[in-house]
Formats: sequence, structure tokens, C-alpha cells
Amino acid sequence: MKLKLILRDVILEGSLSDFDGPNTPAALKKEKAIAGKNIKPYDAIESLDLNTLNRNITIKEYRYGPINPADEKGSAQFWEDKAKMWDTTVEAAKQARCGNCGAFNQKPDVIKKIEKAIGEEGTVIAKEASLGFCEFFWFKCAGARTCDAWVSGGPIKK
Repeated sequence: MKLKLILRDVILEGSLSDFDGPNTPAALKKEKAIAGKNIKPYDAIESLDLNTLNRNITIKEYRYGPINPADEKGSAQFWEDKAKMWDTTVEAAKQARCGNCGAFNQKPDVIKKIEKAIGEEGTVIAKEASLGFCEFFWFKCAGARTCDAWVSGGPIKK
């Protein structure tokens, strides 16, 4: 009887290992739900599932990261790979961050939407993570990270 309950729980709930790629079950569910629908870029600010889907696609397709920019040792390989891709030094690659990307939107009205969507601690979280909205890939983006699509000239503030 216990085995039957365990099997039922595993089949009904699944686990992250059941899904290929860097997507979470909620993001995959959202991907199915929006198939064929017209989605607006800023919908991802209010929908955590859509935001996560867009972010995960960016991780997979454009190497968004590193997961923890403050962890020098843990992110070393990420930065080495980024430097190799750009044919530059690790130090130079580390200067190309979302916080200074031309697609990083930190207009006051966008930041207010982000803070509101996060909830009670939105102002603190947005400030501490230096959040902005990625105009290329439509997700809430952390200023200390980067991706392969980085362009100079940012952030967008006005």
C-alpha cells in the first residue's frame, strides 16, 4: 500500500529531473499555456512563471549568468567561457554586465512595476539585486549578471 502511495505522488507531482533543459515545471506549464497567444513584454514583470520561463530560455540560449556573481571561485568558469567567446580577458568580460547593457531598462516606472510585483520587500530586493527589465528577453534581470547578447550603452534610465 505504501509503495502505491509513493508511486502516485511521484507520478502526480513529478520532479525537476523529469524535465529536460533548465526549465522548471511552472515555466514549462506557462510555456504551454501561452502557446499561440499574444504576450506583451511587460507581462513577465507580473507573472513569475512567465518571467522564469523567459529567464530560463536566456540561460539556455544566451548563457545568462553566473548564478552567483559574488562567488568568484564558483563563477570562474563562467567568466573564462565568456572571455573566450568575446576573445578578451576575464577582467574585460566582467565589465560587460546587465547593469551597463543597452537593453537593461531601469526607468522609474519599470522599477516601480517590478517592486510592486515582488511584493512587500520589492523595494529592498530590487535595489539590492540592482534589478531591471531586459528589453531583449523580457524578464526581470539582475544588474551583476550578463549574457551573450550584451550591448554597450546602458542602462536605460530615462
